[in-house]
Amino acid sequence: MIVTYIYADNNTEWNCSYYNAIMPMRAFNRREEHESYAISLQDFSENNPATQNLIGRSDIIVVERNLFGDTLTMIQYWKVRNKNIVIVFDDGYDIIEPTNKSYNFWTKGELKRINPQTQEEDAEYMNPLPITQLRWGMQLGKAATLPSENLCKDWGKYTKTFHVRNSIELERYENITPLFPHSKKELWIGWCGSLSHLSSFTTSGILPAMVRVVNDLSNVKILIGGDKRIYDSIDVDVSKKSFTPHVSVPDFPKLLKSFDIPLAPLHSEYDMRRSWIKVIEYMILQIPWIATDCITYRDLKGFGKLIDNSEESWYNAIIDMVEHIDDAREFAKGKPYEFAKAQCIDNQLDGRVKIYEEIMAMDYPDRYMKNESI
Repeated sequence: MIVTYIYADNNTEWNCSYYNAIMPMRAFNRREEHESYAISLQDFSENNPATQNLIGRSDIIVVERNLFGDTLTMIQYWKVRNKNIVIVFDDGYDIIEPTNKSYNFWTKGELKRINPQTQEEDAEYMNPLPITQLRWGMQLGKAATLPSENLCKDWGKYTKTFHVRNSIELERYENITPLFPHSKKELWIGWCGSLSHLSSFTTSGILPAMVRVVNDLSNVKILIGGDKRIYDSIDVDVSKKSFTPHVSVPDFPKLLKSFDIPLAPLHSEYDMRRSWIKVIEYMILQIPWIATDCITYRDLKGFGKLIDNSEESWYNAIIDMVEHIDDAREFAKGKPYEFAKAQCIDNQLDGRVKIYEEIMAMDYPDRYMKNESI
């Protein structure tokens, strides 16, 4: 099987494309019976002779997220040549929250560019809106592979959907040392991630709980990575909290390893469409964790602490784990770690191959594109 992934991320945000394109490409290429490639959306849209040759030879073409503009044109170009177009994306862009960095883009079509004359940032607006074009694109594809059950349900009215969880590359997490080593007398709690989680913190009860914990326990400190807004929302003395901006892809596991107790709060409907990958990464690094008990992490019950969202629940769970940290660390080395290892992309590849084979055997349904309002 020849699989070509069309990735959407650029070098400054290399995250989703790593899971959706680069990681599975590498896994396919570790098998002698498969070939796999990854090219940018720009190369896909330009459709130069090299791209035409590659896509023409491919059995499956997986297009990531940015289903608008010239991408739609090229999907249609290859669709009428009976190529198997599969769509992949990670989040509920149709219910995106105003605190999300991408909100204005998906819901208003806002594009910010530097004016070469004034060197100031100007806004342009895409019309039709990106979310509308995403719906069109979903109807053009033969199927979609999505990392969330709820995403599959939401988008199943536009195309055939398959639930394909995000996986890990095992070697990425081996022999990891903390990016921020600290005294064994200190326990670091916290979180790091993208700019789409602010409401996960402000509505789950975790913010006041963390404040109480660090005020009650002198050896506990907070580390937040990625979103300065979350760090600024934690009302404790600066000596009790630290912030780090986004780190490189190779350094991310080292950042996670800096936590003694990493946290994973989720709350909104948008959150209920996220991947489980954050907690899987905690588990593969053998770190005890606490997360919101919700559909996103439902299948990880028994491998860490899943709790209801309230200030008291977060406070009590963190305090309990701090008091029993040695036992929690020992437990994290056992069943949670073994489960996480099973989620390695190489162990999951056969399931992905079967899904691709099912898609290849399908006919394109007779659909029409409908300009739906948001």
